[in-house]
Amino acid sequence: MTIRPALFAPLLLAPFLLATGAAWGHAHVKTSAPADKSTLAAAPTRLAITFNEPALVTVLTLQQDGATPAPLGPLPKEPARDLALPLPALAAGHYTVKWRALGDDGHVTSGALQFTVAGSKSP
Repeated sequence: MTIRPALFAPLLLAPFLLATGAAWGHAHVKTSAPADKSTLAAAPTRLAITFNEPALVTVLTLQQDGATPAPLGPLPKEPARDLALPLPALAAGHYTVKWRALGDDGHVTSGALQFTVAGSKSP
């Protein structure tokens, strides 16, 4: 009987694929408004983020280039897939939203979204 290595390769790789699959389970942003890397004609008045799983957002800041990051809130006290908060009046410029969250799996994840306001600030 001849053993064909090609038949056993999937079995040998299975533990590695399962291990990396666990990392894919962490909370991450599915969508946001404003969308990541978008350019807007007018300043948004609201930030909305949808996660792939319920997440407890523990840090959320907004920073215009060159300025000090400002916290956004109040943040929800319970995990949720959707987060929506009002934004302060924003001038034209480039902005970064940084977030940190605790996912359902107990892991802390973080990320950033960026957008540019090309027009004047909102009323």
